[in-house]
Amino acid sequence: MSGLELYELRKELGITQGDLAEHLGYFSNGIPNRSMIARFENGHASINPRIAMLINQYAKESKELQNV
Repeated sequence: MSGLELYELRKELGITQGDLAEHLGYFSNGIPNRSMIARFENGHASINPRIAMLINQYAKESKELQNV
């Protein structure tokens, strides 16, 4: 998964960087660390296969909830 693909998926789902950071467990001082998601999207950090799997799982769950 590329940063652009992540960005487009996040926008399609209507979730914020903070929402995704919270789901992935990226926190700084108890607050979801949206900067880590921004680093992924901007190509400053690579998305490893485990993180990509978690993102895809979250996307699937979000789509299912939107269809309910």
